[in-house]
Amino acid sequence: MCDECCGCFGEYRRFALGFCIGIAILAAVAVIVVLLLGYGRVRHLGVDVDDASLRRFELATTSPGTAVAYNLTLTLAVRNRNWAMGATFRSLEADYRFDGQRFDRVAVVASYALPARKTAVFRLVSGDDGALAALGSAGVKEYRKEKREGVFDIEVGLSGEVRYQLHRTWCKLEAKCPLRLQLRPEDGAEVFQKTTCDVLKSSQRGC
Repeated sequence: MCDECCGCFGEYRRFALGFCIGIAILAAVAVIVVLLLGYGRVRHLGVDVDDASLRRFELATTSPGTAVAYNLTLTLAVRNRNWAMGATFRSLEADYRFDGQRFDRVAVVASYALPARKTAVFRLVSGDDGALAALGSAGVKEYRKEKREGVFDIEVGLSGEVRYQLHRTWCKLEAKCPLRLQLRPEDGAEVFQKTTCDVLKSSQRGC
């Protein structure tokens, strides 16, 4: 009788051991799948201009070219769209362009670690009484046209580098944000429509 009972318990122990091994294997596979989904495929950062205010935008002819006097305030939002991977970006800068020509460059942040599913917000306040811009006659003509219409097309170009968690490569980060801005008086208010920027795909391998 005792031998029969011991045999039953032995069978139970083997079944329990096999069941535990099976669960462990399934758990390991699940972890590997989660790691591959979370860290294998990169979702690039998203960039938005949440707010913008143009207080001044004037053009002056100088020797040997043209100069822009301006005051511009921007609120940039950089989103990490990955649900598992943190991202670190560095040397982030914003170029301001009119009619395809850059008239100023502004430092956004030297280095920033952005956790997964989080958003970093940067407020940029910049201006110049005579920022050089190689507009040429076509650019001057476009400026006069837009000044008559009361709306200026200004492009913000974002550039820097980004590296994602568990990845070695520093990838180029480039985005273009086309803005249509009216001159806003000091005591005036204007509703700005949030603008989603076009994040350019990197040609680097692994990015």
